[in-house]
Amino acid sequence: MDQARQAPMRGQQEHGRGHGYADRRRMPPKMSAPSDRMPARKRLAIYLVLGTLWLSGCVWLVLDQFFESRGQFGMRPHPWAPAVLLVHGIVAILSMYLLGWVTARHVLRWWPGRLRRLSGGVLAAFFLFLSLSGFALFFVSDDRWQRLAATAHDALGLGITVFAIQHWFFARRRDMRSAASRPW
Repeated sequence: MDQARQAPMRGQQEHGRGHGYADRRRMPPKMSAPSDRMPARKRLAIYLVLGTLWLSGCVWLVLDQFFESRGQFGMRPHPWAPAVLLVHGIVAILSMYLLGWVTARHVLRWWPGRLRRLSGGVLAAFFLFLSLSGFALFFVSDDRWQRLAATAHDALGLGITVFAIQHWFFARRRDMRSAASRPW
């Protein structure tokens, strides 16, 4: 008797055959339940790898720009700089795997829902150009191209912070409300 008096689910008519999404599996991407977020452990792994990558890059940049010393044969890098650069390179390789995983699982899942397309696209472009400039630093031998790649890599590495914070931490509620009205 109590079951017959229960209120119908959102969007469902009294006779039970409405157009509501009573079953979560049938929900379209733009109306997905909040539990469809990336699991906390995977988010933590992403934040740890990318945070370590960014921090090691910043530490190396500071050591390279401000802590070189003059030696017998010219400028010498700080003693920690090679080890920090090695950590940065190893974590960069891990981040390439992570970028592929995020693209396959996260981007392809949420792109049709129109949530944060602009910030996600800008973030993906930053990752792409950081990867290209990092590979150029490793493989290009011409001094002019090395300097250009180094400057681009440094600027992009510092600049990605703003876009990452905006994409990851801001505008969750606004995205949910306005996703259907966006033209892109």
